[in-house]
Amino acid sequence: MQTQAPIPTAHRARRSQGSTLWAGLAWVLFCLHLAWAAPAGTVIRNQAAAIVNGQVYLSNEVETRVQAVCVPAMTPNGNLASPGQRTTAPAGGTAYFSYRLQNSGNQSFLFNLSWLQNGAAWTPSTVRFYLDVNANAQLDPGEPEVSSLSLDMGQEVRLVMAVQTPPSASGELLISPVASCPDGTRDEDNFGAIRIGSGPALSLAKSVDANPVRQNQSVGFTLRVQNLGSARASGPVYVEDRLDVPELSGLAYLAGSASAVKGRLEYFDGANWSSLEPASVRGLRLVLDGLEVGEEAVFSFRMQVAADTAPGERINLARATSSESSAQTQVSLQIAALYAHALGPIGNPQAAGAADRQEAEVLAGQPYCFHHTLLNSGNAPDTYTLEALGLPSGVNLTYRTMGGASLPTPITLAPGNTLDFQACISALPAGTPAFEFSLLARSGSTGSADPTVDRVAQVWDLSQIVLFKNSSSGPIVIPGQGVEYTLQVENPLPLTLSNVQIEDALEAHLEFLSASDGGVFDPGSRTVRWSLTLAARSTLTLRLRVRVNAAVPDNVAIVNRFSLRSADIGNPLVSNSVTLRVQAAALLLEKRVEPRKVKVGDLLTYTLIAVNVGQVPLTVRLEDTPDPHLQYLAGSASPTEPVLQNGRLVWENLTLAPGARVELRYRMRVLAGAGSELKNTVQATGDSAGGSAVASAVASASVQVEQGVLAVPHLLVGRVFLDTNRDGLYTAGLDVPLPGARVILGNGWQALTDAEGRYSFRNLTGGVWEVMLEPASAPFPPLPHPEAQGAGYRHRVRVEGLTVSDFPLERPAGLARAQRETVLEFGPLRLSKKLLPLPEGFRVVLVLESDEPLTDLTLTDPLPGGGERSFHFVQFQGQKTLTYDLEGTPHLTDPQVRWRYP
Repeated sequence: MQTQAPIPTAHRARRSQGSTLWAGLAWVLFCLHLAWAAPAGTVIRNQAAAIVNGQVYLSNEVETRVQAVCVPAMTPNGNLASPGQRTTAPAGGTAYFSYRLQNSGNQSFLFNLSWLQNGAAWTPSTVRFYLDVNANAQLDPGEPEVSSLSLDMGQEVRLVMAVQTPPSASGELLISPVASCPDGTRDEDNFGAIRIGSGPALSLAKSVDANPVRQNQSVGFTLRVQNLGSARASGPVYVEDRLDVPELSGLAYLAGSASAVKGRLEYFDGANWSSLEPASVRGLRLVLDGLEVGEEAVFSFRMQVAADTAPGERINLARATSSESSAQTQVSLQIAALYAHALGPIGNPQAAGAADRQEAEVLAGQPYCFHHTLLNSGNAPDTYTLEALGLPSGVNLTYRTMGGASLPTPITLAPGNTLDFQACISALPAGTPAFEFSLLARSGSTGSADPTVDRVAQVWDLSQIVLFKNSSSGPIVIPGQGVEYTLQVENPLPLTLSNVQIEDALEAHLEFLSASDGGVFDPGSRTVRWSLTLAARSTLTLRLRVRVNAAVPDNVAIVNRFSLRSADIGNPLVSNSVTLRVQAAALLLEKRVEPRKVKVGDLLTYTLIAVNVGQVPLTVRLEDTPDPHLQYLAGSASPTEPVLQNGRLVWENLTLAPGARVELRYRMRVLAGAGSELKNTVQATGDSAGGSAVASAVASASVQVEQGVLAVPHLLVGRVFLDTNRDGLYTAGLDVPLPGARVILGNGWQALTDAEGRYSFRNLTGGVWEVMLEPASAPFPPLPHPEAQGAGYRHRVRVEGLTVSDFPLERPAGLARAQRETVLEFGPLRLSKKLLPLPEGFRVVLVLESDEPLTDLTLTDPLPGGGERSFHFVQFQGQKTLTYDLEGTPHLTDPQVRWRYP
């Protein structure tokens, strides 16, 4: 529920006789800075509130009247060490400065204009102020002279200060206009410099169109540069405004907002200046070829205030430079502070009405926590305290974090931040009647409070919930055996338990296989967890599949049980225990290979060793799955030959007593086409007599393959180009190659396209690769492609030998430049003709359009050197594009059409 300073009303506080008093005071205060911003004469009221038995009573009001405060604000600022403006004028001449004066006070005031100077050897002959009516920073004919100005609250005007220099003047003079209030308050830190001599002198002024501003608001900046000297300022003249400075934190350039009447705009992306606007603009500058005496240039742009911007002053500094002169100016911008907050149910702090109430049915003997969210919806940091009104006698309330720790107060929140927390009532005995209470969050800055309501509707007896567990196997199990547990929860209460957490901690002797109903295994704590809702008057059945670890010794007892907790159950409930006793059986398996590095055609010798380390005799089956590029050498196995089954080598019925081992050797040849690594895996399975015990093991061995001179090289090449005819194929002279595009391979290799748009990756491993065109280096979107994935910037390519994967891009219409164009319209027919340049010659493009059917239509196009091209249609309707190419110099002729009506 959103809260700001309320509008007070007057009531007398009363107390009902014989009633139980539950009261809290709500002090409504306004911040001093709000009084400062209010107009003179504004009345600020303050009032207290009390809650008695759920009724709100208000005290008498206290009134405060805002006094008048005069604040002149003249810009650009400047001091003796760093003048805000500079100009050059001859002795006996006139120097001009442009200023902006704003009434930043809280009512209308009369401001007197004067000036002061530093300790220079000469004094101006005259200093006059003129009202800059058209705000062009120049003194124009008819603009009135002023010595004082009456301005309304927030009103601003532009002024021109004209300084007449005496004939004996020399050196430099620092002079500042002064704006004075009736009470003597002055703005006098606006020094500008006058240098006696000849030459250019740049003057720079900057302004904003709104001050102060708030979050999510945009603000416009305007820069005016003027040559106030006596000679032309040679170019280039740069008017630069950097936006990536800490002084502008929270403001970002508004895309496409920059404009200038003259000169050209350039954008800074953090590394380079460019005439193309980048995605992230870090700075702006206006580039001028020069400025004549008195000439002015203006450019403007807008910035967006972010939603989470902190209040306070922002300073924007701009500079104007040329080879002969420079100037700088700055403008101050205030981000207004807004204090507001909201407290409500979790995830919905701004809830109102019925949505701002929570109701719960709780379990006897268990603490219960209502979940809430507190939001700082203002743009300034604030602190908050929590208060509870209406709790029954003997019921305590504590505040906790969502993790269960004690919540420290007061709570401090940055602008836009939220805090999720719990308001927890103490354990209640069975039969406690229903009750409700109000929870308030009070602002430390304004004193305003936002309440939300929590209600306990029913208290139920927890002992009726039953947890039961059993297993499908046991009480005797063997290592490697699968076991399925059944977890059952009976809830006979008419109460739905939300956010239920069921946990089953597995001993180290158990391996997790699967869990029903979305159960998740955490390997760190070896705990299986279910997050679910337990419906009222329901029975929940869960299943958990595990496997007894193969290395468990004999006679180990595995004890297992599960627990249940929820948002309503702080102290967990525990089920009965299930015990399994282990009868051990285990099998070890090892695989070796020699040599470790080979070439195509070489022979490999593999060794398999299986050992029964268990307690029971085992009948073992070995199954070896080699790489497809390995071929078994028949008769090479000892002491017994395997059976070949679908490329696998199988040995069966190998008997191993406890502690016994078997060792097998065999050879395989490396076939052509093998990759850089060959790996094969062997699996052993051992069964005891009668199948009471089962053991299994897996082992693998790998070798490195050195590529020979006859190995097929794998090379991926392609081209990035603008596809004019959208056929997906590169056509020289028609399509446009894109140089400098970045192409990235799946292994991290990168390449930039050459002048013809080509890229290549050499010495690859054969197989499927992903190659991506970096979107930032591709100015236009990709066209559909058979290998494209997603938006088309990524291709999935099978690389075998020399493989080609091109990136055709959509060619913009702006790249086709018509040297000449003509349009013919008559009746329903429209004919346009364009000449497009080619590398050699030019292309004629004719476009016919008609909404009606035209019979026996003939188009005749004269050729520049004589002759004509003719096109005939028995019946024409719709749109048709005709092209043909010519050599020589483009020359536009006028086409003719004729048709007949039936």
